[in-house]
Amino acid sequence: MSTFNEKLQELLGSHQPEEIEELVLDEFTNNIVSFNLDQKKGLEFYKNLIHLSLNNIGLENLSNFPAIKSLMILSLNNNKLKGDDFSIIPKLYPNLYKLKISENNIESIDNLSVLSQLQLKKIEVKDNPFSKNDNEYRDKLYKLIPSLEIVDQKQKNGQEVDTTDYGNQSSSLDDEDYEDADENDDYEDSDESDGNDDDSNDSEEEYNEENEDEEATKKKKKK
Repeated sequence: MSTFNEKLQELLGSHQPEEIEELVLDEFTNNIVSFNLDQKKGLEFYKNLIHLSLNNIGLENLSNFPAIKSLMILSLNNNKLKGDDFSIIPKLYPNLYKLKISENNIESIDNLSVLSQLQLKKIEVKDNPFSKNDNEYRDKLYKLIPSLEIVDQKQKNGQEVDTTDYGNQSSSLDDEDYEDADENDDYEDSDESDGNDDDSNDSEEEYNEENEDEEATKKKKKK
């Protein structure tokens, strides 16, 4: 049976890890619970990643999570995380822009207060115990993390915004994300200073937007 890192290499094909900007490992393995040191090192070879998706792999904690300072989108939906070790996220991902942690086991919204150390703009937290039991959780999150602009597809004024997910993959940054990131170059500055919808009816327009997102990501990285 192939190891985690061997499966990563197979997925990589002829590409080198440093060439990869988006790594989608949804359901890549079952009941991993937490990463070991070898898995951590294997993922850290992807040092230029902007989007890492680890949905539905059985994670219970963030032990041995890889440090990738370039990362802007982290998706951990449908795992078993409690959020009591989220204090490591700002240290590992100082440039994080969007976090997706829906369908986990987060009981207390206070576990997310550590994310205020980031300039996080978007977060998805639906179907966690704390969000299912509190109709005002969005308002509380906006106060808890002042940088937030969108919580579960809703702006502070309650207006709904669309997100684009394809199959089981988490969406890349949308056009608004890139515009905001360009206006707030502190994402890159902080790094330097520190040293599913599988329905085939998705519109062609959304598909084109995803391709534009990828191009925008490449432009953002070159800056």
